[in-house]
Amino acid sequence: MSDSITDYFNMLGVAPSAAPSLDTMARLQRGHIQAIPFENLNPLAGLAVPLEIPALVSKFTARRGGYCFEHNTLYRHALAALGFHATPLLARVRMTAPPDAVTPRTHMLLLVEIDGERYISDTGFGKMTPTAPLRLVHGVVQHTPHGRYRLASLGTPGGEWRLEAEADGDWLHLYVFDLRPAYPVDVEMSNWYVSTNPVSHFTRDLIAVRTVDAGRHVLHNTRYSFQPTDLPAVRRELASGDEIAQVLEDTFGLAAAGVPGLAAKLDGIARRPA
Repeated sequence: MSDSITDYFNMLGVAPSAAPSLDTMARLQRGHIQAIPFENLNPLAGLAVPLEIPALVSKFTARRGGYCFEHNTLYRHALAALGFHATPLLARVRMTAPPDAVTPRTHMLLLVEIDGERYISDTGFGKMTPTAPLRLVHGVVQHTPHGRYRLASLGTPGGEWRLEAEADGDWLHLYVFDLRPAYPVDVEMSNWYVSTNPVSHFTRDLIAVRTVDAGRHVLHNTRYSFQPTDLPAVRRELASGDEIAQVLEDTFGLAAAGVPGLAAKLDGIARRPA
């Protein structure tokens, strides 16, 4: 086992010799999500998003986070080091799309088989990331430490599934995926698309999420909120780039000051019309 992945296990407090069981995967998934924030500071600042394992461990252990391709690439590597077989999948995000829109495959998740049962496991879907593995079964409401989820088999020729999450009494459609493995070149293509395309919200808008036991801290441009697991959200508006940077540092634990070009981007976001 490389020194870099050992640093990752140490950061999460998971023994690198843990047996490949459902309990181990659940502890690793939740530990990863709560130790490493979701954020898009690199694409927002116009910086590259490398997916090499040493680069990811170095970034995450230096008080930075990332988005799905970074999170789930390293998470999959960690699962493999523990003896799991995890297959990367690509999904079409549905959460903010019109019902009839065909969205690109811009999200990565994992399919893991344990003791003959299939699970999806995901550490990188921002404020709606499930904090526990989900059995790949149709229509069963599954409880996680941060909300209820369910999977729907869509009955399409491609064998598509949809992940849904309960929010304010409704079921939100998060993303749609099939079980075809995503090859490294597929992941590279999708990562490049979302991190460089000028219409990608990752290159235009600030997004940060930090998950804790009691709920989730969420920052979208100047709008900060804390969403408890069982109470209404608490929200406030941030007035300047400096205030945004301070919240990233103090609330999200992110070393934002060291990101080249980010300060100017945050100033520009703060000046946008309400």
